[in-house]
Amino acid sequence: MENSKKEYITKRLLERGSKRAFKSASKEAMKANGYVVVVLDGWVVKEFSDGQIERLEKLDSALADLELKLD
Repeated sequence: MENSKKEYITKRLLERGSKRAFKSASKEAMKANGYVVVVLDGWVVKEFSDGQIERLEKLDSALADLELKLD
């Protein structure tokens, strides 16, 4: 197998594994704390288990398109 194909497969597996791990950690944090801190529509928000969302801080426009889970 070509080296570039190996790199692609490895990168893809790493991305899948890390996404799975973040989702799992997010669910555990929600269970333990009752909320998670995420980035949503250019804001850092606290998302509660009942669906309520509390805006914490607006992000710089250069970072607004990122999707990031902190908890």
